Amino acid sequence: MTIDRERLIRLLRMTESDRDAEALIAIRKSNQMLKQNGMSWSDVIDLPPPAQAPFASSDWSEVSLAGYERSDGIRRSIRREFPITLAFFPLWIAAELLAIFYPNTYWNKNGKRVIVAFWSLCWLGLLSWLGAGTWLLLTIGT
Repeated sequence: MTIDRERLIRLLRMTESDRDAEALIAIRKSNQMLKQNGMSWSDVIDLPPPAQAPFASSDWSEVSLAGYERSDGIRRSIRREFPITLAFFPLWIAAELLAIFYPNTYWNKNGKRVIVAFWSLCWLGLLSWLGAGTWLLLTIGT
């Protein structure tokens, strides 16, 4: 048998009454309802343990979680912005490789390692452009 949750909730709301007799009757009716269904308060109140993902870390997961984005979604976001692909090409290459090698992985956009990798690749892209520009200026000027 399953318990009528709506009725149980109504009875429990009646326990907030200022009238002691009404609150006591509501508690007794609630206890009676549980007993008839072979249940206890712990069966009603205890929440089931959260489902464990097959694999989850703070930075990536095999299942979709709030704040996580799939590898191909990250690749599409970077491809959509041409200046990003041009100026930060190491980031673009990393996104392409992630989508190829880890297509069904979800990445935490606020994960510490993901943020460090993102900014490291951005700086690597800027430094490589700076290095290429310096090299061109020095070779053309001589």
